[in-house]
Amino acid sequence: MSSEDLETPKEKGSTGEKQASEAPKPVLSSGSFLLVDYTIRIKETGELVDTTSEKEAREAGIYDASKLYEPRLAIIGKGMLLKAIEDELVTMSVGESKTFEISPEKAFGQRDPTKVKVYPIRKFKDVEAPLVVGARVNINGKEGIIRSIGSGRVQVDFNPYLAGKTLVCNVTIKKIITDDKEKVQQILHNRLPDVDIQKFTIELAPPEVVITLPEEAYLLPNLQIAKRLIAKEIQENIQGIERVKVIELYTKQT
Repeated sequence: MSSEDLETPKEKGSTGEKQASEAPKPVLSSGSFLLVDYTIRIKETGELVDTTSEKEAREAGIYDASKLYEPRLAIIGKGMLLKAIEDELVTMSVGESKTFEISPEKAFGQRDPTKVKVYPIRKFKDVEAPLVVGARVNINGKEGIIRSIGSGRVQVDFNPYLAGKTLVCNVTIKKIITDDKEKVQQILHNRLPDVDIQKFTIELAPPEVVITLPEEAYLLPNLQIAKRLIAKEIQENIQGIERVKVIELYTKQT
């Protein structure tokens, strides 16, 4: 009689469960495709900066009806998210959530006092928007925020809005994408989010991929620019693809 015969059914099941739980998690690195949910706030004030959650956006009063609230595509190493966020993502597994802080040095840098300028109020005589503290203005091609108005002078801050801010980020990895066709789908959806992802026809035959656009995509603004970016991102991020064909098929109506 072998030692295996002496094990009870319960013991055998326990062993199987232990082996399953110890299955290695996917190794994430530069070039990995992820779908990520996140919420980013300013630590000092709790102000919501960005989120993929419609509920969070509505509660914060920043809901934008033109925006899709859904897990966002992130390709590690491509700058689609802050590097500080990517550095955390590569240590995580699917379904895992993590909350962490991002210092100004790893976010948008410290505030630079030399980027705060004072102008005479007459310089803004052609500005149509109300001249109030907090308003954004464009001066000589640079966008700034009005910090103060008084004594005929206007102080404008040209620092990035989040400069000097510590951020608190909560992220969840919803999915790791390894299938090349699905990678193409997600690149398309990221660039053309107003079109149902299932309506694109994708033929993947390395070194070529052929994409047929649905008719509702034809009149999208900046479609030609989007197509160029889609082709570039597919070639750069999907191994073995050298040519990308994007087809607009016009069928005679009878």
